[in-house]
Amino acid sequence: MAAQQNKVGDFVRAGTTPTELPDVVLWRSTTLRRNDRTAWQARQATGLWLADSHPSLRSDALQIVAELVANVVQHVPAGWRRDWLKVRLGFGDGFIRLEVTDPGTPAPEPRFVPHQVDPMGETGRGLGIVARLSIRCGTHVIEHGHRVVWADITVGA
Repeated sequence: MAAQQNKVGDFVRAGTTPTELPDVVLWRSTTLRRNDRTAWQARQATGLWLADSHPSLRSDALQIVAELVANVVQHVPAGWRRDWLKVRLGFGDGFIRLEVTDPGTPAPEPRFVPHQVDPMGETGRGLGIVARLSIRCGTHVIEHGHRVVWADITVGA
């Protein structure tokens, strides 16, 4: 699998399919309506799912899910039957996976490219934060053009 190595984590190439990634089981999920409270709702759900987890794991997961959801709300075109997103949490061997699925965009290739941003700017930091907090992150497109953006977080001993 082609990947770019970065000191803050592994960026898995866009289009990586779940079969190319480590196994994940025991999913929790919820579908939310997209609006200005969606990131808060996603954080609440994730917080409940990880209530018994180590505080740093829970904190990182809450930050990641908020960033991924905010990207959907801000960047994915709205419209008829496009007012939703799905948040999923799965457990793997030594990690948890957070996924956000959205209705997709007209862009032909999925993009997940954290980039250098203006440290004084008000936007553009989200994917960089996700990359720094995760061990792997990426995206792929599923049926009906829906896009899944995901991040794996190490579960400490």
